[in-house]
Amino acid sequence: MTTLRAYLATNIIGSFAFNEKGDIIDKRPFPKDPEKIAQRLASVRNGDIIEEEEKIIENLVQCGYKEVFWDKNKKHEGIECVFKPENIAKQKLQEEFRSIAINLKWVSSQAELNEILTKVNVLLTKGEIKKPRKDEMIMRCVGVFDEILKTGNIFSERLREWYGLHFPEMGAMVKGNEKYAEIVSESGKKDSIDEQELQGMAKKSAGMEFSDDDIKQLQSFASIIIEMYKLEKKMEKYIEKITKENIPNLAVVAGPVLAARLLNLAGGLEKLAKMPSSTVQLLGAEKALFRHLKEKSKAPKYGILFSHPLVQNAAKEKKGKMARAVAAKLSIASRVDYFSKDDRGEQLKKELEEEVKKALSE
Repeated sequence: MTTLRAYLATNIIGSFAFNEKGDIIDKRPFPKDPEKIAQRLASVRNGDIIEEEEKIIENLVQCGYKEVFWDKNKKHEGIECVFKPENIAKQKLQEEFRSIAINLKWVSSQAELNEILTKVNVLLTKGEIKKPRKDEMIMRCVGVFDEILKTGNIFSERLREWYGLHFPEMGAMVKGNEKYAEIVSESGKKDSIDEQELQGMAKKSAGMEFSDDDIKQLQSFASIIIEMYKLEKKMEKYIEKITKENIPNLAVVAGPVLAARLLNLAGGLEKLAKMPSSTVQLLGAEKALFRHLKEKSKAPKYGILFSHPLVQNAAKEKKGKMARAVAAKLSIASRVDYFSKDDRGEQLKKELEEEVKKALSE
């Protein structure tokens, strides 16, 4: 027995169900009120089921349909709902909505339809502008975070160069930039340093003598660097918080900071969710990719995903394979975050770890 399948989509005219041949089998047109249409379409964009869609599905169940394909990852009693954003119904509505609107006598002319389209799009745009976009917040935040990291590293390097004139030996002995800044800020002159190892080295130092004013300026600069490291830690905690709240699946699979950077490189959650995994794999490697295409140099195997622990810890010859596996799972995570909002992060992470383990054993 053939399984009865329907395809459901919604656009400015209303909600429509099509069969596999592309024929309309049920319809629920919207009222011709731009504000009401905009409200319904905004709900659809948010992944909600609107009244018109609910009625169509109930009717499909009564008519014996067993499967409905649509752009929502939702369940419905009595019928299997298959998540398929691109389907026959969506394609038909995109291509034929003008003729459908005229045939249904929803509008009397193309001019009337254009007028409604314009008003609805204006209302939707206003709604999008007012709507808080958390992915925008994450993108701006990680942009600031990365600038703090970059500036902190530059400032730390300059501090080492500057203070190195006074106490050059300390650079090799103190590896951490934050620790280095703390010593300079607290102690000032090399003779005043409390740490025993450094005290002995300070007495034999070949560095030049600094005046009190020189040291004062250095201490002030070191204090700024320390504050930057504190701000960096606060920003990292904030990124961890907002990514877990708004992109929980990406945050678990990629890690909060990498998830935020992927969003930033992609230009938002929607764009990332709609990208093929091969593109996700190369985010951050655009220059290398263009160089490969132009000069036939070696093709890049990964971009920013190099910082993912599974890629970083893999053997050199396995890094490309790891990047592909990570990118594929990140693509799924981003789609879950964008389309369904379900929290499946731990499950996706476990699946990725199992896939990587299997790949490494081959």
